[in-house]
Amino acid sequence: MKYAKKVSFAQGAWVKISEIESGTTAKIISEATPQPSQFLNKDGSPKSQEVAKVLFKGFSEPLNVSLNNATINGLIDCLGEDSKDWMNKELNVETEKVRVAGKAVVALYLIPENYEKTDDDSGYAVIRKIGEGLPTESKEENIPVINEDEEIDPKDIPF
Repeated sequence: MKYAKKVSFAQGAWVKISEIESGTTAKIISEATPQPSQFLNKDGSPKSQEVAKVLFKGFSEPLNVSLNNATINGLIDCLGEDSKDWMNKELNVETEKVRVAGKAVVALYLIPENYEKTDDDSGYAVIRKIGEGLPTESKEENIPVINEDEEIDPKDIPF
């Protein structure tokens, strides 16, 4: 059986998401860097994860955080493609209980100001500017208007 060396590039403690309160704030204090994760690709090679040091409000030391795709895409959309530009900006923290491969885990999202976490049409979490990408058609537009001057024939009532 083949084994791959496990290498950890991130020095310091990793975040315990269960200890982070949703609604708190945080700042990314290092560039995000790709690092091998504990999960494997189909060919057996380690998957990559983007890791940054994050200082959470109320904590004295920064913690390593694996940034999920929703967080990365939201940061790119708001602050640009270079993770240097993400540093030292106040971010809102949102946690969410999810199931991954049947296991209950807690996901962590870092959300820029004036952005929110929503679900896209496929049900995936996305972070987008508040009010952006929402349906433009109001559901109220499809409600028929009854004109009080109009007579209604009882035969037209469906019940």
